[in-house]
Amino acid sequence: MSEFTAGQEFKNAYPFVRGTYSTFDEEGEHEVQTWNPGVRYEAAGYWGDETEVIADGNGFQILTVVDVHKPGKYPTRVFYTVSWVRPDGRPFGKKKLHIATVDKFRRLSRGFHLAYAIEIDEVAA
Repeated sequence: MSEFTAGQEFKNAYPFVRGTYSTFDEEGEHEVQTWNPGVRYEAAGYWGDETEVIADGNGFQILTVVDVHKPGKYPTRVFYTVSWVRPDGRPFGKKKLHIATVDKFRRLSRGFHLAYAIEIDEVAA
């Protein structure tokens, strides 16, 4: 019996970084600011021999269990969807079905796997 069941939802704080993308309209090309899940790595230390893990804000990752299945002699699999909530509160994400072993899904359900620092951008805030 698996510890996960269909319909369970896991909502974890998740780091986001600022990004841009280009879009076109009647007036031409425009750069639009956006939020992307994840972190960026910056050189630190006197010689740049250390790395800092930086995020620009916190949002949420939402994992929703669709089903759990044990295919014969193979490990139990968790079928799930992922959606996101940006730091500004706007939800996004496709309802693509993902599959992971129970061990991998357990790790995913705990949230982001690295310690990180939040760097506040006064212009974007």
